[in-house]
Amino acid sequence: MKSMLRRMATLGLVGGAVLGGSMISGPGAWALSEAEIVEKLEAIPVFVIVDEEGRSLTANVTTAADTEVSVPVVFIHGLDAETFLSSAQAEEAAFAEGAQIALLSLGSLYEEASDQLDASTSLVYVATPQEVAAASNIAQLGEDETFSGVPLFAAVNLENGQYLLYADDTLPVFFSLADLQAQVGPYIDANPEIEDIIGVEVLTLEGLLQGMEANNPELDQLLELVRFVPSSTTINYLQGGAGN
Repeated sequence: MKSMLRRMATLGLVGGAVLGGSMISGPGAWALSEAEIVEKLEAIPVFVIVDEEGRSLTANVTTAADTEVSVPVVFIHGLDAETFLSSAQAEEAAFAEGAQIALLSLGSLYEEASDQLDASTSLVYVATPQEVAAASNIAQLGEDETFSGVPLFAAVNLENGQYLLYADDTLPVFFSLADLQAQVGPYIDANPEIEDIIGVEVLTLEGLLQGMEANNPELDQLLELVRFVPSSTTINYLQGGAGN
């Protein structure tokens, strides 16, 4: 599977539209600012496990400077956090006593990681298993290969390599494959001749964030368009009263 950055570098500036949008033009941009990235991530709910004193469950990672630091474990879906905590409590893990699940925005966590950690991408993410399975299938990974990262999905025109945009010239990137299919489906139904040329590109959250932080004007013109679309399953989970 090609990495997100390799694919973008190969395609250059890409555009297209589901409802008539097009690629923006104009002078090259700089790397996205931290505030711009935080704003894009603010609408994405994520979940952490905290103890009675509000300290997050952490994992040890090795930084670029070859030092070990503790970073928060971030669950993309609340049900996965619930399952993990229930298992830990059943096993009487020390951290699980009195622990609970806290709801945060990915934007706030990203901002905190940028300020306090070696890199904003040092957070340990726990992706939803079914989305990882879907991404592995699309990426045609072998049985012995493992999809690495939090999978994201974008619609792409297979004939010209262009990503499909919203009418407001934003590039929707979905945390759920089913949500992407639900949005693109009506467009394909209305234009059946394009059914065989609309495909799905698998990206990773980590790769997109690294791209946004890099100083690459050509990529920035595309990355500025990205709109993260939270999973409808997570939204329904929250509307059902969980995660409060």
